[in-house]
Amino acid sequence: MATTTIPAERKRKRLSETVKNYWLDIALFFAFIIDMNTRFTGISIHEWLGLGFGIALIYHLLLHWNWIASLTKRLFRKLPGGQRLRYVIDLVLFVDMVVLTMTGIWISEVAMRQLGLSFAPNFFWRRLHEQTADFAIFLVALHIALDWKWIVSTTKRYLWQPLTKKRSSASKA
Repeated sequence: MATTTIPAERKRKRLSETVKNYWLDIALFFAFIIDMNTRFTGISIHEWLGLGFGIALIYHLLLHWNWIASLTKRLFRKLPGGQRLRYVIDLVLFVDMVVLTMTGIWISEVAMRQLGLSFAPNFFWRRLHEQTADFAIFLVALHIALDWKWIVSTTKRYLWQPLTKKRSSASKA
């Protein structure tokens, strides 16, 4: 059996994609945590951060598009149950986030007016926004739990190891 070697430039590209995904995931997580606390941010920051979150979510999906497409093709074939569950959870999370973002736009009190758009107040959209926000907390927690192994290994590799190497080399000097 012949072994193939991966060219150095492909290794660097894969590394940069992993690092990019990792930091985007961290940024999305903290933006989500901050944005979910409107008492902390106030309504104006909540709305603008929510719009930014929606844009970052689209970017997140584009970064993961190859994974989404390949898994979708294999969904109805032989596929480990864990991956099928993860796919379903991610799909439900995506739909929830789209509804959350759209209802946020429709009930906007500040951001849309500043952009020259306004919508009539509507109890239905406000209630749906609150419900999808509550459901998003559960889904994000589930999403993190399903990806926990990757989160821990990537944190060790790209955050913890570089920090500990700097400390050990500084203490030797």
